[in-house]
Amino acid sequence: MGPIEETARQRNRRRAASLILTLAAVMVVGVVSGCETSTAATNAANQLTKVSQQLADYYTDLSSQVDDTIALNQIQAELLGLPFDDSDHARLNTTKQEIGKRAAMAKALGALAAAYATLAGSKSAADIGTAASNLAAACTTLSPIPGGGGIGDVLSQASRELVELIRTRKLRQSSGAIAKAVAAIDTLFQHESPVYESINRQRITLAQSLAVMLLLKDMVDVNPVLAPALKPFDLTSKLPAGQTPAEMRHLAELKIQATGDSQISAYHANTVALAGALKSASQQVEAVTKKH
Repeated sequence: MGPIEETARQRNRRRAASLILTLAAVMVVGVVSGCETSTAATNAANQLTKVSQQLADYYTDLSSQVDDTIALNQIQAELLGLPFDDSDHARLNTTKQEIGKRAAMAKALGALAAAYATLAGSKSAADIGTAASNLAAACTTLSPIPGGGGIGDVLSQASRELVELIRTRKLRQSSGAIAKAVAAIDTLFQHESPVYESINRQRITLAQSLAVMLLLKDMVDVNPVLAPALKPFDLTSKLPAGQTPAEMRHLAELKIQATGDSQISAYHANTVALAGALKSASQQVEAVTKKH
């Protein structure tokens, strides 16, 4: 017998099966692609959450440093009679207020990161519009920090675009808008970082000078400078009664200088690292827009 001829019904069934397999393959590719995008967005959201907290902590610490600087100036005015007038005090208060606004901006960025994570998880994202609006509002309150120069319009422009583009609540469009806003915040941070470091440096320098002055007035307990030699043996130092020996004052001065310099260097390194982390977070969110 010759080969059995394929009936029309069999041909139709074969074609249908082939079509189903093709559609299934397309759906699998779409699901995998969607999963890749969602995973990338979740990772980006986690990174953004982390760097937002670091930024908020940075500004909170900087605000405390301004408080310390005010107190140090008051001590200097009392002990040395150097002027610390109302205009100086007002300038520092303005600086503190502006740093507080930046801390609020960082917290608003953290809230946006949390809402973005929800969107990346394909869950309800009704709060992402509110988070975007809150960040934009926080950005509009910013004014230049005294001594820092202008801040330009990049941040406010990025914030306005963020509110408009995020209305879609679509992952890729929202990612692009968020990335641009984070990049603008990084630009502001880098622009003002010399002022931040100056605040830190001036505080430490003033504290160093006052510490040395108090040391010379024999108003400082210098026993701690001998601790490295005695601690391994569980012993404590006992200085002779009366005025602190000159060699002990010299050791204390060396410690004051070295510790202050180390803190200034560490603050600079932390500032540079945070600027890099902001840039990296922006790039990671931006990469989500390129996922297919």
